[in-house]
Amino acid sequence: MSARYKELVFLCIVIGAISLSYGFMDWVFYWQSFHSQPEAWYLYLHGGIDAPLQYRIGTWLVVAWAHAWLHLSIWLTLTLIDVVSIGLALWCLVYVLRTNVTYLAFSAPLRMLSLAGLFFGAEYYLAWGHWFQYPGTMPSCLFVCLSVLLVSGKAIQNRYLTSLCLVGASCIQGLVRADIAVALHAGFFLAACSPLTGNIPFGRKWQAITSALAALSAGLVQLYLMEVRFPGARYGSAGVFRFTTNFLPMNWMTAGLALLPFWAILYLIAKRKYRPDGVTAMFLLSSCLYFVLWLMVGRLQEVRIFLPFGMALLPSTGLAISGMLPPVLPGAADRD
Repeated sequence: MSARYKELVFLCIVIGAISLSYGFMDWVFYWQSFHSQPEAWYLYLHGGIDAPLQYRIGTWLVVAWAHAWLHLSIWLTLTLIDVVSIGLALWCLVYVLRTNVTYLAFSAPLRMLSLAGLFFGAEYYLAWGHWFQYPGTMPSCLFVCLSVLLVSGKAIQNRYLTSLCLVGASCIQGLVRADIAVALHAGFFLAACSPLTGNIPFGRKWQAITSALAALSAGLVQLYLMEVRFPGARYGSAGVFRFTTNFLPMNWMTAGLALLPFWAILYLIAKRKYRPDGVTAMFLLSSCLYFVLWLMVGRLQEVRIFLPFGMALLPSTGLAISGMLPPVLPGAADRD
């Protein structure tokens, strides 16, 4: 059995274990939540839910289709969505990591350490996924991880096809959580327009145009949901802005603990112990923009809101931590 085949089997086992273990908790959570109300998804598709949840119908469209054509229960469909989303997102992150020039320059032990760091970080973040769980969290993780992979130019090297995929994915994400798509591509756009950003695979002008179209498409989908499909949806008594309530100490303690990998990479960059490449710098700007947005209009204690951005930064976090160690660990073989 070749080394490449062994590594592929290892990755399949680890990614499958992480995805299915999260799915098991999903099954318990969703079964308890929706067993007594098996038709609750009708409210999400036809009105009756407070904004902004009323505008996040993407996963519920899949639930309705699976119920009508495959006769699947609501909790089974939501569990399958999460398992598939996590699995595909992890494959995207592994591909981003393994094609990084820094990773390729590492010794074999440091490569394994980087992979281990990625999977450990994923498990750490996913442990918070059921904290105020919502069905759109894991599909949003897949969207962000896939977008970072596409922007890197490693998966699809044709820039026309890449741009089409990015804009199409943003349209779909507009049905799940439009704010994530808008913030992600707003950060990409600003980074592409900044001369401080390093190399951008498809060029600054092309990336700026693509990100502007992607952000606009997600925004238009959100506008359609607000003004056409659900014009009567209103925000609850808490209102839109949560900035003042987010300053409670418990909220900051929760966010501080849950986002430890995010704080770690920011610290390493601030201390100049890790220098991000162009794509990572673009995504870091998007992450910081979304953190500010989360602080303004989201509940800081609902850390699952930031999970899509935290998960997509894990390859860079693994590289940053591994890069602090010697090139070859004691007793290890020479570089491959």
